[in-house]
Amino acid sequence: MPVRYPRPYTMGAAMGPDLVSVLEAAYAVDRPEREWLQGLIDAIRPSVDAGLGIAAYVYDTNDRPFRVKSLLVDGCPVDEAGIAMLNHESNDSFVRDSWIARSAMMASETPGYANHPGVRGVLHPAGIRDIMVVNAIDPIGVGCWIGAPLPQLSTLEGTERERWNRVAAHLRSSLRLRLRLAARETSEEVGPAEAEAILTPAGKVEHLERAAEPERDALRDAALGIVRARTEYRSEPERSLPSWKAMVRARWTLVDEFRRDGEHYIVARVNAMTTKPMSRLSERERQVVACLSMGQTNKEAAYELGLSHSTVRVLVARAFAKLGVDTRAALVAKYRQDSLT
Repeated sequence: MPVRYPRPYTMGAAMGPDLVSVLEAAYAVDRPEREWLQGLIDAIRPSVDAGLGIAAYVYDTNDRPFRVKSLLVDGCPVDEAGIAMLNHESNDSFVRDSWIARSAMMASETPGYANHPGVRGVLHPAGIRDIMVVNAIDPIGVGCWIGAPLPQLSTLEGTERERWNRVAAHLRSSLRLRLRLAARETSEEVGPAEAEAILTPAGKVEHLERAAEPERDALRDAALGIVRARTEYRSEPERSLPSWKAMVRARWTLVDEFRRDGEHYIVARVNAMTTKPMSRLSERERQVVACLSMGQTNKEAAYELGLSHSTVRVLVARAFAKLGVDTRAALVAKYRQDSLT
């Protein structure tokens, strides 16, 4: 019988896990990939490690079989070879229902988990019955997987699932920005990660490109929200996570930069979610439907993109009308079909 996933942290009743440290590690976008993953492992460990360590990797679903790279195993009874074998034993259907299904979940939620040969042959002998997973896959097909093995079958309750869904939104935003910044380093052209605003932690605008001018107030509020999350809300996930936006107006990701002799600035970099072309939908509509295609609710899509819940509802309604569908399942199916043609 599954049991509720026990919180490994021991703070008081009014306190919560320091998920702000996880976001800070996520937005260390200038670190090499393995160093970046290790930083995430170190930051997430106090909130999820049940004594069986943490594993993390970046993966690409555009390859067949799905390609895993930069695999790190820290303190787990199953080594990298064992995890590689576990993935090797997973067919495309199992991978879609686990890797690509949800942002925060228990591995045991995946259909076929109990009878998976890798689970029975690799995990069980190591004393692992379940894995608490934070999975961040972007619509472009590249993702980051972090797993904390557990000694018993467990469930992820609503509040905790919402927390980790929000963390996954930040991981997606960070991973997308990392890829864009890396691409810019190998190209002389100005790429999509161009900085369009520079602000001080106090919210003072130091620089603003014309494209960002209409959203001056939103960018200022987002910068101040990061500061509040890091200070007064740090031990309150229900306040810190909403305060630190994963994106601003579906266009910018805010990251720390140090310039002018170590002076601290918050930089808004263009980091809009990339979706496959679909002429009948606007870019913003495609972004929202892409979020729904990854299993997100309207509320989760609003958090992901830095839009209001009401704006997302309007965009979903427009997509329904343009694609001539009347159910969410049909909307997602139509989006997936049309975006491939």
